Amino acid sequence: MKNPFISFSVAMVTPFSTNGNLYLEGIPSLVDYYKKHKVPAVLISGTTGEQHSMTVEERMALFHKVKKEAKNDLIIYGGVAAVQTNDAIALAITAEKVGLDGIMLGFPPYLRINQQEAFNYVSKICSVTHLPIMIYNNPPRTRFDLHVETLIKLVETFPQIVAFKEAGDVSSVPIVKKKLGPEFIVLSGSDTNIFEDAELGYNGITSILGNIFPEEIHDIIKNLQAGDEEKGQNQFSKLLPYMHSIIEMGTLRTIKYLLEKRNIQVGICREPLSTLSIEEKKIIDSFFSHFEVAYSYEMKIGNS
Repeated sequence: MKNPFISFSVAMVTPFSTNGNLYLEGIPSLVDYYKKHKVPAVLISGTTGEQHSMTVEERMALFHKVKKEAKNDLIIYGGVAAVQTNDAIALAITAEKVGLDGIMLGFPPYLRINQQEAFNYVSKICSVTHLPIMIYNNPPRTRFDLHVETLIKLVETFPQIVAFKEAGDVSSVPIVKKKLGPEFIVLSGSDTNIFEDAELGYNGITSILGNIFPEEIHDIIKNLQAGDEEKGQNQFSKLLPYMHSIIEMGTLRTIKYLLEKRNIQVGICREPLSTLSIEEKKIIDSFFSHFEVAYSYEMKIGNS
């Protein structure tokens, strides 16, 4: 089985209209933007895509629309985590049916399942799809932490599990790599810890801030892989203040605001997430005007 999980992908935002409805009409401009900026792969219906604010039907519609627009120009991973196992099963079946390249399988939020329940959950999703799977461990959001022993048991039982995204205890990564070998891919989701994660054995990132810095973060990853850490660090240091400004202002809402400024029709976040205030927009506009000019991004003028 070919492993579709590569060293750089972007965690795609989901377009919503001002009344909170799923805005599939925004997908073409978003997909074109990723293609224009040479993004090789996207993760849809993940945390950045506000997956748990959407119905199963909305997420299925998103799978269909993104694949239709991207065709075979982007590698596409579908996030299928759900509170109910049957919903995750339905999403996994749809992901394969519409032709996605892989599945990211996170654990149910809020339920605080145990290790055996996690094993059963993953087993049932693996039983309904042949797609390659990346297990996603994100204890800060789910309040569940997958043990290394459980991961190893899952990988040994289901060969289609070919990657692991670890957002919890990063000290587990060297153990995972040692136990499962160099071919097993481990990815991060933390844009500000790229170099620390690489030292631990991470193979790359599904990038949130790649929505705003697609080519820049991709270049950093490529330089790391080529062994030119100094060049990567220089690029990273230039981006870091902009990264921190997005995080401090509220990551998702700021990303969507900046994408709208670039004429990408992503709308707003679903409540309870808010939009930027007028004053916050002014701060972001002032700060990012230098970046947009320096890196040749096209912006709407006077649209705060």
